[in-house]
Amino acid sequence: MATAGRDAESIMKKLVREQNYLVMMRPADPQPENPPVAQEVLRVDHHDYLVDLERRGILVAAGPCRDAEGWVRGTGLLIFRADSRAEAAAIAAEEPYTKAGFREVDIIPWQRNEGNMTINLRLADGVLEIDNRRWNIGPADD
Repeated sequence: MATAGRDAESIMKKLVREQNYLVMMRPADPQPENPPVAQEVLRVDHHDYLVDLERRGILVAAGPCRDAEGWVRGTGLLIFRADSRAEAAAIAAEEPYTKAGFREVDIIPWQRNEGNMTINLRLADGVLEIDNRRWNIGPADD
């Protein structure tokens, strides 16, 4: 039993323990009757907001939740890096669909301890591969 305790302690010391926050988005109930912004505008604003968070190093991952038939039901998951739950809540509150009243969020603290991501940057070929996705890259346009 003492060995198991030491093994557990050794494992815990090795974990990355990156604090993140899962932001579970769901449709607000009720939906706004007179939305302040058109859905088409919100879609673009939502995308731009997430790209900004990604570029600032806040957004770890984002995407819709889909059922077995592939339908998006207005639910999604965002994963943020933040110093506190309050900071994560403030970031989530600025997401355009949420700000316009179309979505509500639940914020769940989550520590990333294990997992795998393969990143391969081949400079000579101008290729970036992350897991099984591939992009051709080149100099940025000035």
